[in-house]
Amino acid sequence: MQIYEAGQCIQVHPTFLYEALVTLTIFIILIIMLKKRKFKGELTLIYLTIYSFARMFIEGLRTDSLMLGQIRISQILSLIIFITCICIYIVKYKTKKCDVKD
Repeated sequence: MQIYEAGQCIQVHPTFLYEALVTLTIFIILIIMLKKRKFKGELTLIYLTIYSFARMFIEGLRTDSLMLGQIRISQILSLIIFITCICIYIVKYKTKKCDVKD
């Protein structure tokens, strides 16, 4: 894909398309996991984990990101969310009391 910026043709990735495909994939995964969840909030944690992981890579392809030196702010935020969700998921999974009622 190409955009014109300052009179030059620049090759860019269609990040909007990548994000749409990731979101559709996450939706399908969550529908499958709906009946298999082990604790309340599991689907939310799965969504946040997968989305933030994918977002780290998608943001690396963008050309218009907010930067702090050489680091993209959105990638840092996505990494923090990803690590936090993994930690919460592990704790919740180990201490689950099968609190989901069908």
